[in-house]
Amino acid sequence: MSDQKYTDQQLQQALTYIEIFDKAGEIDCGGCGYKTCREFAAAMLDGIARPTMCVELSKKVIEKLKKRDRELRETLFFQQELLDSIAVPIFREDKNGLLAGCNRAFEEFVGKKLSAIKGKSIDQSIGDADFEKINEKINQSLIRSGGRQIVETRFAMPGRDEQVVELHKAVLTDRAGEITGFVCAIFDITERVRRNEELVLARETAELSVSLLQKVPSGFVIVDEKLKIREANRAFALMMGAEIVDLFDMHGLRGADLRALFPQHQMFATFIRSGEETYTRDVEWEGHKVKLALYAIERGKTAGAILLDLAAPDVKKEEVRLRAEKVIRENLETVQKIANLLGENASRTENALSSVIKLFSEDEK
Repeated sequence: MSDQKYTDQQLQQALTYIEIFDKAGEIDCGGCGYKTCREFAAAMLDGIARPTMCVELSKKVIEKLKKRDRELRETLFFQQELLDSIAVPIFREDKNGLLAGCNRAFEEFVGKKLSAIKGKSIDQSIGDADFEKINEKINQSLIRSGGRQIVETRFAMPGRDEQVVELHKAVLTDRAGEITGFVCAIFDITERVRRNEELVLARETAELSVSLLQKVPSGFVIVDEKLKIREANRAFALMMGAEIVDLFDMHGLRGADLRALFPQHQMFATFIRSGEETYTRDVEWEGHKVKLALYAIERGKTAGAILLDLAAPDVKKEEVRLRAEKVIRENLETVQKIANLLGENASRTENALSSVIKLFSEDEK
């Protein structure tokens, strides 16, 4: 008759507490003070032994802890390597706003190693008190609302020009949802802001220029290499006829085909292909006599033109004056050239006569 107090099923269930799941796992090492693992299981069922008394279980737990520690270290190392591979400066603060970590880009950004700034306030890293105030405001806002915030700000680090940055900041929480700190990425947008400001200025200048060109009495038009109109004023539309004026007043001429409006459109195409800077010529069509001045805006792509109606009284007088001045200037240049030639001939004649007289004088002697 067996004196076994517990059934095999009860003993096997107790053995699972020390991670023995089959017969092969019962090594009977005696480290727990009992001869066999089953005796130890019975003692646990009696309540006189605890699982922690199993030496093999302790070894397994220690190995698991070591493995987990290695995995944790590898994970932390990978995370740091990943952060260091990011070109954007990133820093982490604890819940009190003190620097807890950063990536290599942040070290380069502030010019300091983490070991020198860890545990200090962010203004000691950045070197700008205003930045610390803004950073503190963001932290307080994140504590109240959580989530993530994007804030644009300006600051100047010692020895550097003012920078415009975007701060992308979020809270860090533990498993219980309690705030443990903050993480922030700094995006330098100085160049982007500068370009945007330049674009705004260029747009305003262009709008002003177009507005002024709409008011000048001369016809004005800009076309691309496909002879599509990019800009034109009302004076140009007037030269093209009443129907074009109506079209201009309703929709403008942007996108219209110059070939359908201006008979001498080929001059524009030839000029754009030529790559020249400027070209001026008088043209006539349907009783209009116009001085056409072409100029390159973007070589090979766009050209602008000013059309001056030579029949207009004021234009006619001014054009006559300018052309008369040109003729006079050209004639003066011609006269100067003739005078220079005559002067050179007179000098050569004088030299020749002097030589002849000298020869005669020597013969008489």
